[in-house]
Amino acid sequence: IAEYGGDPDRVFLIGYSAGGYLVALLSTDERYLAAHRLSPRDIRGAVPVSAFYWVERRGVAPDRDKSVWGTDQRVWIDASPAHHLRADGPPMLILYADDDEDWRRAQNVEVAAAMKAAGRARVEIAMVRDRNHATIWERVGDEGDETAAHIIRFASR
Repeated sequence: IAEYGGDPDRVFLIGYSAGGYLVALLSTDERYLAAHRLSPRDIRGAVPVSAFYWVERRGVAPDRDKSVWGTDQRVWIDASPAHHLRADGPPMLILYADDDEDWRRAQNVEVAAAMKAAGRARVEIAMVRDRNHATIWERVGDEGDETAAHIIRFASR
């Protein structure tokens, strides 16, 4: 990051939908960053937007083409951010839409509670009003967008 003019002490990860899942996975499962001699503690903050956290649950691997996740439920569990929660992970802002699918809304609320129960000091969660799975991110560049406002406040702290 420094080679490109960035500050390696101010890295925030933000992703939407499957990208939000990947942000959560990088922030919870140390193996991925360890391959680059980094850890989740090198992340200043993470913002998964309308993500999922349990691959093995309804809405994700069981309901998708098996070419995506395969059929081994042990792999599904290992690929789930919710199974790698630790107290020392980076601060996280979990955003989801009020009109996300029921299973997705439930996963977002449940993972925030699970992170807090695991001892993670800074976990915030917000439901963005009048949005669905597509529009929560489509409108992020609009003036006064609630999703963007949440992200900016989180990153500014």
